[in-house]
Amino acid sequence: MTELLTITYRSFSCLRKPIEGISAILSESLDRNQRLGITGLLLFDGTYFLQTIEGPSAETRSVYAKIVSDARHTDVTPLRIRLIRARVFPTWRMKLIGPAATARIVPDMDGLDFAYKRLDEIHLAAKHVARPEPEQSYLFH
Repeated sequence: MTELLTITYRSFSCLRKPIEGISAILSESLDRNQRLGITGLLLFDGTYFLQTIEGPSAETRSVYAKIVSDARHTDVTPLRIRLIRARVFPTWRMKLIGPAATARIVPDMDGLDFAYKRLDEIHLAAKHVARPEPEQSYLFH
């Protein structure tokens, strides 16, 4: 069985045109993640990103290394890096939750408590917000 890894981080957005930038990120993520067996969640409140990626350990580490060096954000702060037995988001190549929904899920994004329990609560809330809809259509309003 393949070793699975999850990585969650928060970062500060440098997007000058958020809708275009988010569309590009989502498009790139969906293609790459399909190929590498990565799944995950991307929350964006208009200022910060909070992302969880999960998948085979080597591929997840490689994707995270590319994410850290991406100029579309800065101040990448890892919140959780750990081996997992099962994925939290097994069918989401990358689900995006936009600003309005993210603000409801994580109203304290700028001072987010980095406790694992808090991240688990955020993941659960995101699952409730995200309706079963095509991954290319995202909650951005």
